[in-house]
Amino acid sequence: MNSRILANVAKYVALLALVGLWLYPIVLAIWKSVQVGGWSNYYDVLTHDTFNYWKAIGNSFILAVGSSLIIMLISSLGGYAFSKMVFRGRNLLYSLLLACLAVSIASVVTPVFSTINTLGLRDTYLGVIVPMVAFNSLMMLMIMKTHFDSLPDELIEAALLDGCGSLRIYARILMPLSGPTLATVGVLSFVYTWNEYLLPLLLLKDPNLFPVTRAISLLQFDRMSQQDISTLYAGLILMTVPTLVVYLFSQKYLQAGVTAGAVKS
Repeated sequence: MNSRILANVAKYVALLALVGLWLYPIVLAIWKSVQVGGWSNYYDVLTHDTFNYWKAIGNSFILAVGSSLIIMLISSLGGYAFSKMVFRGRNLLYSLLLACLAVSIASVVTPVFSTINTLGLRDTYLGVIVPMVAFNSLMMLMIMKTHFDSLPDELIEAALLDGCGSLRIYARILMPLSGPTLATVGVLSFVYTWNEYLLPLLLLKDPNLFPVTRAISLLQFDRMSQQDISTLYAGLILMTVPTLVVYLFSQKYLQAGVTAGAVKS
């Protein structure tokens, strides 16, 4: 009995420590944002002369939504192919793709910049979306394949006997069963793209195209007063609000998507 109580106490202490670890920087940022100037700093960010918050939010939504939709399509098609279709070299190709997860964006900055510049896509939304899709699709492919692996092969066999082709099986049978997992892929892709800093820094020079992670630099100066620092923190807090809203509204689907594929039918 005592050991069970000690185990529960240790569990809650560990959970509280993790909560504190995650909440501390958020609480600190909020406190810094109102330390000088109070809550009016948030109004100053929304009406700032050089930092157009709503324009930056719109740019981020274009990049995040565009990337998420393409990633959902590519990862679901790829997951279906690697999970349910049989072709020579399938396992080797899948292993090679997963090995590419070890390649970070920072390690291939030069070829990415050169390729996008050669294609004439620098300073365009598409120029950021293309590499974002390339780097995020692999993780989402693994999630979708794991989900499709959990679906019984008898569904595919029955559909083939009824004369369904591969695309019809994908669209009419597998997709209706993949809602939570697709939502997970979409939300994770949205958040990853929203929080991306290096690619917009590398590929965008026009302030009218800056997403929030890039546009927040417009609130920074060489010599900043305490008021300016508080305003910067207010901008950082406002930058996180859209992703927080997206997560709160999709939390139910995220939880279902994370557990999908845990048990093979």
